[in-house]
Amino acid sequence: MIDTRVPSNQLMLKMSRDILNRQSDISRIQEQIASGKRINRPSDNPSQSANIVGIEEAHSKLEQYQRNSLTAESKLNIEEASLTGTINTLNRIRELVLSSNNGALDDSGREAIKAEVALRLDELYDLANTKDSSGDYLFAGSNTQTRPFTKSTPVSYSGSDDAQSASVGLGRTIKVADSGIDVFMRIRNGNGDFQVSATNTNTGTGLISAGSVVDRTAFTGDPYRIEFTSSDQFNIIDVNSGTALQSGVAYTSRSKIEFGGINTSIIGSPNAGDTFDIKPSTHQDIFTTVSAYMDSLDNPHASSATSALFQQDLNEALLNIDNSLAHLNTARSRVGNRLNSIDSSREENESITLQLSRSRANIEDLDIAKAVTELQSKATSLEILQKSFVRVEGLNLFNYM
Repeated sequence: MIDTRVPSNQLMLKMSRDILNRQSDISRIQEQIASGKRINRPSDNPSQSANIVGIEEAHSKLEQYQRNSLTAESKLNIEEASLTGTINTLNRIRELVLSSNNGALDDSGREAIKAEVALRLDELYDLANTKDSSGDYLFAGSNTQTRPFTKSTPVSYSGSDDAQSASVGLGRTIKVADSGIDVFMRIRNGNGDFQVSATNTNTGTGLISAGSVVDRTAFTGDPYRIEFTSSDQFNIIDVNSGTALQSGVAYTSRSKIEFGGINTSIIGSPNAGDTFDIKPSTHQDIFTTVSAYMDSLDNPHASSATSALFQQDLNEALLNIDNSLAHLNTARSRVGNRLNSIDSSREENESITLQLSRSRANIEDLDIAKAVTELQSKATSLEILQKSFVRVEGLNLFNYM
């Protein structure tokens, strides 16, 4: 039977597809207007969708950096408070050292000072065992669940030598806490190059000064001993070889004694047989420094010689406390620098986040006015297509008879 319809099947199929396409376009635009975004699913624009995924991943990292920075800031603020407390406690102990340098102080006075120093030493242990807001030990390195310092002689450290760190920005990692070894133990004693001491068996009243290095090229760091052969002469002995560097040196109180690139002096009246040691500086922890001072408070003061030895101990205690204070102030300064770094990282992260948000907006945000105009255009086109389809679909040969 002959088909009586004028339009061909292909024409009808084409018009049907056009109508469906217009309806799909209108549905897509309506969805875009409702969401305010040009891209609502990957199929809308695969290449730009991939860019959005990359932006989301970068944004997620920045959010993690911001969370890390808040945690790091909290830890560093606690560390700064702990260091400040330690410095204040050491300053009080320093005041007690100065007050004990009083010839009129009797045994009961020294006992009272020792009792307070003992309390201050306990404070130092408490500060060194500070916990952060999460209950982790701040100065234990990576062993955050282990109490780092145990009171003993010498002090026992159970933490690790590494430091906690966190990523707070793109390519920026900072320490969020220092190890207890770095803060409380790795402190040079003496003048930082060498340390001096008077032998406990000395019978004179000689005191040796801390001294300094005057010639780095000649300084070897070897141990030496100054031996008095009489009240007005001494020899300088190289302890390693046992040989005399200088012999029969005339002694005058406060006169410079120079050898091996170092400079020191002795005051008072040493006796024959008195000796003074010069040894390389070593690391000495804060607790040992304070404990050594406490021990010196128990020494007798029965003679001018024992009083001189006590004075030498006080001089060493003051020097080592000052070294500890300088070390702690440097550590506190580093903490302050890290806090500043966190602030700058946070500002940098916020700036990058803003740029990412703008980039994403440029990719997916919809121009509402343009979309509404396009929607109206598509709707008009659809209406025309639909009317045309109805008219064409109804045409046959009988309309022309």
